[in-house]
Amino acid sequence: MYKVLFFASMVLLTASQADAQLQGDVFEGAKTALKTGNARDLARYFNANIELNIESENVEMDKVNQTQAELILRTFFQKNPAKDFVYVHQGASPEGSKYSTGTYQSGSRAYLVYIVVKQFGGRYMIDRIDFRQKT
Repeated sequence: MYKVLFFASMVLLTASQADAQLQGDVFEGAKTALKTGNARDLARYFNANIELNIESENVEMDKVNQTQAELILRTFFQKNPAKDFVYVHQGASPEGSKYSTGTYQSGSRAYLVYIVVKQFGGRYMIDRIDFRQKT
């Protein structure tokens, strides 16, 4: 009986660790892409359609496909070359979404970045990304 309980708890522990690692891969990949201002690398973590908001560019799209989002962000990164990106906070909603806030630094401008990650078909993908200029 103890062997069965031990085995079951190990399976659950392994599954939750793999789940956390997959979430972490998305956030780490996004961090690397934001640090370098690389829209293509960032788009690898997008769901097929995402919500994209870039306040300084007057971009507010409820659902934009991955390719369009990449092109919009490429233009944003060209106008605002990356100097640095750091996460400030990460958390989760009761519904299971994971989120993070961070600061994207470009020259003398700084942007608050809000990223929401959800699970789609067993994979964690970015569902929303917002850039708001800090004042």
